[in-house]
Amino acid sequence: MDMAPAGIPLAQAGEDRDGLEMDVLQLPLGPVLPFWPAGLVLRCSLQGDVVVDAEAAVIDNGGYGTPEQAKRPGPMPVSAAVRCDNALALLALAGADDAAARARHARDTLLQGEQDAAQDAVERLYRTVRKSRLLRWSLRSVLPLTSADLERHGLPSRCLGDAHDRLLWSLDVIRAETRNEEPVEPIDGGVVPWAIVPHLVTGLEVASVRLAVASLDLVPFPAVQETRHV
Repeated sequence: MDMAPAGIPLAQAGEDRDGLEMDVLQLPLGPVLPFWPAGLVLRCSLQGDVVVDAEAAVIDNGGYGTPEQAKRPGPMPVSAAVRCDNALALLALAGADDAAARARHARDTLLQGEQDAAQDAVERLYRTVRKSRLLRWSLRSVLPLTSADLERHGLPSRCLGDAHDRLLWSLDVIRAETRNEEPVEPIDGGVVPWAIVPHLVTGLEVASVRLAVASLDLVPFPAVQETRHV
């Protein structure tokens, strides 16, 4: 029997967390997906709508994003424009179209080097996100990470909290950079190893996986450094 008719894999059987047998469906995410880290392939095993296992691979990564790479000394510079692009992805996935449009405009003004326009655009974005109760409700409890989680997975301090907390941290940093100020919270220079992503998404509902990944503010590796969301 063809287990992948028309190229679509059929579900396989497997035990769930209660010991009951359930269908296991394989769902690949990436490498080309709107508002998704360019080059990242996340192969998820689903039971119902829950990710029970996942594997990650990066197209032409050259070892970038691995735990070994993350341990190299020295901070990796991330521009305000890149952070804006990452915030844009999270906002778009959360359905916050107005805020996403503001993030896109802020990113473009930063890339064009228009300092005054960039400061104004970032400030408007910052206020829009801060005031949005709907956005806060949408992102609260998406991939909450405790201090123990950060230590266990070797994650930087900026990952503490949930998706909304991480978004606000990123916007605080962008705002401070455009004003030539120190951010409210110090930047520890750490990056999220892409190889850790499968461990973080395992146990999540599939509907929140893309939000969770977008909230990690993953640093693009050199091969996809020029990729941005349009």
